[in-house]
Amino acid sequence: MGRRFCLYEIGVCERGHGHEIIVMSFVETLDNLALKKSELVKRFEHLIAPKSDREFEAMAQTSRALTLQNFGRTMRLFAPLYLSNECINNCRYCGFSRDNPILRVTLNVDDVIAEAQHLARQGFRQILLVAGEHPKFAGRDYLAECVRALAPDFSSISIEVGPMETEDYVPILEAGAEGLVVYQETYNRGIYAEMHTAGPKRDFNFRLDCAERAYAAGFISSAFFHD
Repeated sequence: MGRRFCLYEIGVCERGHGHEIIVMSFVETLDNLALKKSELVKRFEHLIAPKSDREFEAMAQTSRALTLQNFGRTMRLFAPLYLSNECINNCRYCGFSRDNPILRVTLNVDDVIAEAQHLARQGFRQILLVAGEHPKFAGRDYLAECVRALAPDFSSISIEVGPMETEDYVPILEAGAEGLVVYQETYNRGIYAEMHTAGPKRDFNFRLDCAERAYAAGFISSAFFHD
């Protein structure tokens, strides 16, 4: 049985804004998409199907109500801060790829603070710490130290780093991080294997299940994308 987690499904264009908890596994769901469409997938198909002007307006009103309910009248802008370009993966599209003959740099904590202060002077209060996947240079303890140093000056700190185990996320959260960003790159297993030729990133399922580990650790905001 694959790992499982609870996903809140928000009703769209339906009476009320209630939710239900659906138990699912990312890996299990992905691998069964071509065989069986879940109710969640069917509802998503309905969501992106052609709509009349009246239906679009209903969707817009529902979206507005949910946005105000969860975020108020705010727009959050974040700035990325690159901590390290060290990486143990070979990805055919990435400049950080380990076989690329580039200068490798990892900022020390004082440098991170200096860069962050520059962003703060520009008005940014939400920051995304970005690093290649390399436990020796940008591992759990280093990331926690960076977050702890920046927490007093930033209202929101997120990280975009290589996927970790749940227990490795906990110290980073305790230091003050609240968000996690992960790019799955593609959900096509064949293309994924072709693009990722060496390193732990070759493990498609471990990366795909990162969302579950993030929620289990306690991240309050997570984003998982494909290019």
